Amino acid sequence: MSMPLLKFFWTKSVFAVFAFCVALPLHAADLLAEVRASLALEMVTAGEFRQTRHLAGIGKPLVSNGRFLLVRGLGVIWEDLAPFARTMRLTKSEILQTGEGGTIMHLSADKEPVVGIVGNILFGAFSGEFEALAQGFDYSGKVEGGKWQLDFTPKDSNIARLIEKLSLAGARDVEQVEIRNTAGDVTRIEFVVQTHAGEISAEIRKRFE
Repeated sequence: MSMPLLKFFWTKSVFAVFAFCVALPLHAADLLAEVRASLALEMVTAGEFRQTRHLAGIGKPLVSNGRFLLVRGLGVIWEDLAPFARTMRLTKSEILQTGEGGTIMHLSADKEPVVGIVGNILFGAFSGEFEALAQGFDYSGKVEGGKWQLDFTPKDSNIARLIEKLSLAGARDVEQVEIRNTAGDVTRIEFVVQTHAGEISAEIRKRFE
């Protein structure tokens, strides 16, 4: 895995992954189905986020905020608005990050096969494709009172070197993601003001061209 991709995965593994266990014992497939059934799962999801990173050995957390756009079948656009303006577009074939000065990073799945792996993980998490995620992760958690909380631990040794555990919480939408790495760093992302649409507008489709 190249250093640019390692850096991306750490700083932007903000979308997350799902693992479930209800209060009463159920078969794993039932757990996945129950949480998936609670989600909105519309064609388009947009919203705002606040990300807080606690780095081991550094007292003051790093805070950023912005907005995101998820389009099923196309990809995810992640926009940092503060403290720096940056945009990341992720599809199953590429990762493109841009700033005020132009392109910051461009990784293609043709040259970096792991880009496709990262894309599948993130799309699986946001689109509710839990069965695909379960192939690469062990999971546990609970569903109670319309709320769910999920913990995922990677089976793949390469991802496990970067991520120790992913935790997710929400109801109709993913509302919070927490990422812990083996170095002790913790990244927490809170999603708010989420809206949905059943169709992809021409304007949104153009952003993925």
